[in-house]
Formats: sequence, C-alpha cells, structure tokens
Amino acid sequence: PQGAATPQERLVTAVHGGSSHVILNYVKEMTDQKYGGRLTGTAGYDSSAAWTVSLLRSWGYQPAGDKGTWYQKFANPYTLVRPGTELSLHLPQSGGGTVTKSYAWETEFFQGSTSDSGRVTAEAVYVGYGITAPELGYDDYAGVDVKGKIVVLEPEVPMGPGPDTVLFKKWRPYSFHSYKIENAAKHGAAGMVYDYHIVNPNARFVKGFILT
Repeated sequence: PQGAATPQERLVTAVHGGSSHVILNYVKEMTDQKYGGRLTGTAGYDSSAAWTVSLLRSWGYQPAGDKGTWYQKFANPYTLVRPGTELSLHLPQSGGGTVTKSYAWETEFFQGSTSDSGRVTAEAVYVGYGITAPELGYDDYAGVDVKGKIVVLEPEVPMGPGPDTVLFKKWRPYSFHSYKIENAAKHGAAGMVYDYHIVNPNARFVKGFILT
C-alpha cells in the first residue's frame, strides 16, 4: 500500500525502539552458566540455540534454515579439553640432567581452538614470527629444520602500523593465526606453541597438528 514503511525504515524503527534493559537481559541469558559456554556441538549450545529460536518464533519470524527448520548446519572443527591434558618443557642442563617445567591448563596454557587430538613429544625450535614472505625478503624458517618438531613463535609481524602504513598492509596477512599454523605445518612441524591465546575461530585445523 502507498505510504507503507520500507524494510530499511522498519529496521531503523525496530533498532531505536528496543530497550537497553531488554537487550541486557538477553545477554545475561546467553551467558548464563546453564549453557556451559555454548561450545559448538554441546548440549549447552543446543539449549541456547533453542532459546534463541523461541524468541524468533515469538516475534513472528518464519524459519529459513535447512529443510524449512530454524537451523543451518555446517562443519566447524573445535577442541574438547579432556582430563589429563598437560604441557611440559624439558630443559637439558650443561652439567647433565634435565629440568622439567610443567604448565597448568587454563591458567598457564590453552589448547588451540582447532588443535587435533593426540600427544607429541619433540624438540622445541624457536622460529621468530613463523613467517615466510619471499616478496618481502623475509623467512623465519630459512636454514631451520622443524620437521617433526614443535615450533615456538611470536604473535604479529616484525613491524607496526607506523610510520609506513603501505608496507604494513603487505605484512598484515602474515600476522593471522591461520597463516602461522598453515606455514608451520607446511614446513613439517608436528606442533606449535604460540605466545598468544588462539582460542578464537581465526585458526586452521590441520590433521595431526597439535596446537597450544
């Protein structure tokens, strides 16, 4: 009908008509401990999704997911931390013997969000930023044998955003967690210890690769 609100106008009205108190209550519900963090594939995630569907249904929306349902499924690798997980560093001493440093899960280390299951015991090799960028004349893996070993590397890239922002943009893709994981695996590494919390989706799953 003439004079009817456009979809954009209806959206603006809905956004500005919402109460911050109502939105806060939604956030409180979604972060409630009963959902257990909403990890993909868990019962807590399914319960939180069902609650969200109940809201959409009450608002009059129609489902547009798989086969007319409210849900759309897709592959999403993730890590489950099982009892007994550990990270230990064995330091050979010049006078003989070894000093072992053990790290506690969660307070001192995390598994990567896309780490494969398994156990790896190998020599640790430091590889700087873990970058191979021939167009920039830079390669942290040059002359370093990491096959079957655990690489230890730094986050980010060797330069910051200033003063040369154009050059920094060329470095930027090499700072991504996904790139560093793929490059380590490409060089034959068995695992990686990363001085950064990689418990976010910006990572890659590589079969057999252990990520911490």
